[in-house]
Amino acid sequence: MPIPTVQPLLLPVLRIVADQAEQSVEVIRKRVKDEFKLTDEQVKQTHPKSGKNVFVNRVAWALAHLVMGKEIELREHGYQITERGLAVLKENPLDLTIKGLH
Repeated sequence: MPIPTVQPLLLPVLRIVADQAEQSVEVIRKRVKDEFKLTDEQVKQTHPKSGKNVFVNRVAWALAHLVMGKEIELREHGYQITERGLAVLKENPLDLTIKGLH
């Protein structure tokens, strides 16, 4: 399986922070890696032009979109789900879209 793009990461990332405890970005990345069964080689892959880590970048963008949509917030020790995020999950969506978050 290739590294998922940003949009397919939105719902899994939101579910990861759904326990209402602050989740560090490292924990979120590890849980995304496990959920999508990504290999160590995949999570180390860099973009040929920018040299940036593809996996780290995509998880960061998913987090950024969820923060901008107010489904999660950045706290002192990590990311935490908001009331809005809980309401979204309560609807049991099959997926989330970037456009739907904003």
